[in-house]
Amino acid sequence: MLDTADLSQNSALTRLEVRVDPDDLPFVPPLLHETLLRISSPVFSEFTLKLQSLPADLHFFYQLDFNVVWGDYWWIIDRVLDDMVNATGRNIKFAVQVATNGGVWSTGLQRFVGYMFPLMNARGLVRVFSPSSNPYQESERFVW
Repeated sequence: MLDTADLSQNSALTRLEVRVDPDDLPFVPPLLHETLLRISSPVFSEFTLKLQSLPADLHFFYQLDFNVVWGDYWWIIDRVLDDMVNATGRNIKFAVQVATNGGVWSTGLQRFVGYMFPLMNARGLVRVFSPSSNPYQESERFVW
């Protein structure tokens, strides 16, 4: 089981990447919430949620209803990220990296992520991408 991470002493953190199995998505927001609240780096500018691939036979099930897969509490993360943007005056990008060969990619996911993160989406700070089309350069990051 994941635990929260204290990143309050990392003043050079620019990017936080969290790798998640789609089966665990509903359980991540409370832990992630605490971790995001502890980020104090003055250069933090990107949070990436990296969805691990699924076996191909599960692809159909996960396409049925994104709400079931993601759970109900991601609005908390949307609010924390939006509050961070307001407090720092910096654009903090939120990205979802999806596997293209493991059954978690679809064009509908892009619309859904915008729906799940309305505050960040309204700011134009939400991106969904596959590993081969990463829009952000590598930088100092913490992988959880």
